[in-house]
Amino acid sequence: MENNSLAHTLLGGEQNRLKFTWESRRDISIGVARALAYLLEEVRPHIIHRDIKASNILLDRNFIPKVSDFGLSKLLRDTSSHVSTRVAGTIGYLAPEYAISGHLTRKSDVYSFGVLLLEIVSGRPVMEFDQDYREQHLVQKAWKAYSSNDLIQLVDPILDRNYPVEEAVRFLKVGLLCVQETVNLRPRMPVVVQMLTNETAIEDTQISEPGVVADFMTIRMRQNESSDPGSTSSYPTSMWGTSANLGR
Repeated sequence: MENNSLAHTLLGGEQNRLKFTWESRRDISIGVARALAYLLEEVRPHIIHRDIKASNILLDRNFIPKVSDFGLSKLLRDTSSHVSTRVAGTIGYLAPEYAISGHLTRKSDVYSFGVLLLEIVSGRPVMEFDQDYREQHLVQKAWKAYSSNDLIQLVDPILDRNYPVEEAVRFLKVGLLCVQETVNLRPRMPVVVQMLTNETAIEDTQISEPGVVADFMTIRMRQNESSDPGSTSSYPTSMWGTSANLGR
């Protein structure tokens, strides 16, 4: 694609981020949300992508987003609430309940989209290292900013305040709604689209704490120990681990 992927452009350095105005970020976010709403809710059988992340969102010459790489996707029929499968995807975007149980639902993709939305608004990658060389996850930063009633500080500074503050804060809140630990509290993708387009108000919506995934090595070792695709072994969910691909 003419503008490569979000990972390569938006998250590929300061010069690249300059290309992304607030309007382009808004349109990309809504475009991806609509694509996922179609895949998860409209098409039959439903399609769970399983690997929504910045490198799988391609951009054409007009920065119109294209959801790519369906190599890990699973079909979900109307008679099923979930698919039992080996855990696959990318740490950082991986829904914690899916990593714990291997039960894949449409809300797993909602979680991944929430992480992606936070990246688009902030211009920051899902995992960063602070000055003490410790990993910090973007979701944790967003939750801390929300708890301090200072979400606006998370918006990409390269935009230099050239954006509607209320809309930017709304997008960040939608991202946090999508990554809540309690699966049933996450909105379905059609509702996410309505929230992003301001068709559904979220001002008084309560946001609960986001879920977190255990370290990468714990999940990988459990995968190697069992060949049962429906395994429900419990993994700890105390802190985020290394950014890496699973199931490749």
